[in-house]
Amino acid sequence: MSEARIDRLLAAAIHQAIADLLPDRLDFYESYLRPRGWREDAVNLAPVSAVLSFLRHEENGTYDAVMIRAATYAADWWLAAQSWPLRRAGRITPQWYRVRQFARLSHQHFEQSYRGTKAKVRIDGMQIDIEVRGSIFCSTREPTDHPHCRYYLAFAEALFERDGVASRGQLTSCRALGADACGLRLRLGPEAA
Repeated sequence: MSEARIDRLLAAAIHQAIADLLPDRLDFYESYLRPRGWREDAVNLAPVSAVLSFLRHEENGTYDAVMIRAATYAADWWLAAQSWPLRRAGRITPQWYRVRQFARLSHQHFEQSYRGTKAKVRIDGMQIDIEVRGSIFCSTREPTDHPHCRYYLAFAEALFERDGVASRGQLTSCRALGADACGLRLRLGPEAA
């Protein structure tokens, strides 16, 4: 039986966000993340889960700030790894098509980040609903009073921002709050700004 794995892009993005926002605590977190050992395509689940748990116990707002920054890095790196036509087609393809492309990219990233995650995307005009099951961020022993899946919303918002599409998102449910799955909703277009 093999151990569950995390995509190294996610681990590297969290590491970089911690380096930016918590430089005094970086040595502590590096004892778990160990970036020099990331030679494979994936990182073990246990150290990343420990880092997420420790981040939740930092000062108020620190966890969300790190997750938002990590999602921004991950979106930049994920988009940079895509084909040239996909990255640059924003000016020549219809917006409805780009919305579908970027929703698909979000879906792919969520499922590749942690092999236990499954995502469903529903698009209704300029609104995207994403349901995430098996989120690494929301695996807690007891329900909490704060959603832990901010990373997903920040990632999707960052992708659309890179394409010049205004978006406003909200978390509609979270497993850490006792729901069956994590849910997020993005409204796109000028009225979202």
